Amino acid sequence: MKASDKQLAKKKRAAAVAPPPLAAETATYQVPAVDKALDILELLGDASQGMSLTGIAAALGRTKQELFRVLVRLQERGYLVRDDAQVYRLSTKLFELGSQHAGTQFLIAHAMPHMERLARQIGQSCHLNIVAQNRMLVVARAEGNADVLLAVRIGATFELHRRISGLVGLSYLPPHRREEYWRQAGEPAAQVRAFEEQFAVIREVGYAHEDSPIVLGVKDCAVPLLGSGASLQGVLCVSHLCRKDDGEEQASIVAAVRECAREISAEFGPQRKS
Repeated sequence: MKASDKQLAKKKRAAAVAPPPLAAETATYQVPAVDKALDILELLGDASQGMSLTGIAAALGRTKQELFRVLVRLQERGYLVRDDAQVYRLSTKLFELGSQHAGTQFLIAHAMPHMERLARQIGQSCHLNIVAQNRMLVVARAEGNADVLLAVRIGATFELHRRISGLVGLSYLPPHRREEYWRQAGEPAAQVRAFEEQFAVIREVGYAHEDSPIVLGVKDCAVPLLGSGASLQGVLCVSHLCRKDDGEEQASIVAAVRECAREISAEFGPQRKS
């Protein structure tokens, strides 16, 4: 064998045993099955009700054959439930995994007594959200005692910029976290600028009280829960019906929610002066 042939054979052997390139050297690793599973979980997390295999396939732009086995496996692992009408919904497993985090348990334990007092005071249900993997996750709820009220399901997840509480959460994330979120969200630059202007207003006043983006006749009052150094711990939210001539009632709800958020935040130490 010639010297040049030996060198070529040596290079081929070295290439065969070389380790795969580092993540930094490649744009991304493609794992289609994982992408399909995550797409399904995120879709159902945003859905107001369950979806059939046909509906999921149509929403994701995939075939039913592509998704069927993934759905079955997610159901077998407990992440989805399927009813007799063959409609799939998220189970509470994602919530259970998230709530096992020590920091989340600490937050819930310290927030619940204040939330229960708030619910009794205003007669409305309130819920506690945290930012988890660039989504909002509902981790706790205190029930109100009004005859007609709204309640958000524990374990529900949604995109941050699609809900009022999510907008408040985004407002208090560090700039680099927001930049990462917007890259993943794929919103037009003009829309992102509009959101960022809204965030500046939310940070200035310290809360948001706006019409619900998904339910007519409902307002959401959302206030950040801030730890020592003004780091975001969670978002306290009350979703309430808008009654006729209830301006004073709305003002009292906002004041009560803000005071409750201040009390919860005080559990995490003194707040940084703005």
